[in-house]
Amino acid sequence: MLMAVEGPYALMVQPDDILISPREVDGHFGTMACFHPRYALGDSHNYMDKDDFLREMYLDTVGHDEAGLKRYEHMVNIVSSRFRHGPKTEERAVDDAMLKVISEKYITLPLYLMDHSGLAMQTASFNDPWDSGQVGWIYVSKEDALKEFGGEKMTGAIRKRAEDLMRSEVAAYDSYLRGECYGFELYKNGELSDSCWGFMGGLEDACKDMAAYLPEGCRDMVAHLEEQDHPATIIKTLLKHAKIQVDQAAKAFEHAPRQQVIGDAR
Repeated sequence: MLMAVEGPYALMVQPDDILISPREVDGHFGTMACFHPRYALGDSHNYMDKDDFLREMYLDTVGHDEAGLKRYEHMVNIVSSRFRHGPKTEERAVDDAMLKVISEKYITLPLYLMDHSGLAMQTASFNDPWDSGQVGWIYVSKEDALKEFGGEKMTGAIRKRAEDLMRSEVAAYDSYLRGECYGFELYKNGELSDSCWGFMGGLEDACKDMAAYLPEGCRDMVAHLEEQDHPATIIKTLLKHAKIQVDQAAKAFEHAPRQQVIGDAR
């Protein structure tokens, strides 16, 4: 737990133990389709596996009709006949061919998972063949990207903005997988006056985000947070602030005009 004390205020920052996926609570721009034998990752979907996903995205691009299905079957046969060096080589070639067609309608980014002493996700390879690999894609239609950023046709600038936004969503999900979620409690004179939870990202960035939610006079306290390993220290600090509040109230009572005190009592 981190703690900072300034005047009558005591700010405490600690991990948020109730983690909720940002894919469940936030509106998101891209859609994450993931496939893993042990983990339920990304957004919920009804695809059986990544082959089913790519096939449906391909048909959604060329048409969900007889002509589209024939085009799909023809593409698979042609590509497969050119790659006979092994099932993995052939599979990658078919996937790449489908993604090339899918890119006519959608903007996609690959999703890679690291599974080693915890989980992590990003849109670039971890370059670890033992503990990481691709688990899916995050995607958005070009139509939705144009609606989000404005414009009549897709440009390189709009594509980059769409990819950057999807990368930021993956970064937020990565923080969730890593358990990088924090909250704060603000005490004034020993009493809880404010709290907020669900700040995602590295601790330093999370604290910067917290500053915007603190009262104006307390925002710089995030720069003075110190680690507190002993609960007794925290309790003593809160009791000290509570005692100050009691002493101040008693002092004000003692110096109040007698007539006013009597009147207030009534």
